[in-house]
Amino acid sequence: MISIAYLNEQNHQIAELAKVLAYLFQDREMCDSEVTYELFERYLEKFDAHMSKNKEIYSTMLNNHDGSVKATVERFMEGEREIKRVFKAYTSKWCTNGLHIANHQEFAKESDEMFELVWNRIQAESEQLYPFFREYRDAA
Repeated sequence: MISIAYLNEQNHQIAELAKVLAYLFQDREMCDSEVTYELFERYLEKFDAHMSKNKEIYSTMLNNHDGSVKATVERFMEGEREIKRVFKAYTSKWCTNGLHIANHQEFAKESDEMFELVWNRIQAESEQLYPFFREYRDAA
């Protein structure tokens, strides 16, 4: 069984990387840095790995016959699909063989929006999904 503490630690690492990247992305010259791109790749990898771990929670809870449990899980799964769609569009636009920034202002704005989307997701997991899963698991 997946550990909620482990998932929270993953969220902390994702949030930490996002804060560093958001800071670096404000400086146009830093966007072209190989180190910055490596950090961004690490961010994407950690987020993908985290979403894979959340699937364990989803599969466990979807086996429940309670409609509210299924509705909650489906809402989080839909949110995950939306974030993945945004990530795909973002990386297709800005990240082909490194970061390619033609319009820094637009890049910084879209990056901030993406980081905010992920931050909101992290908060929702910590405040809603994981406590809900803990209750579900403890009641079983």
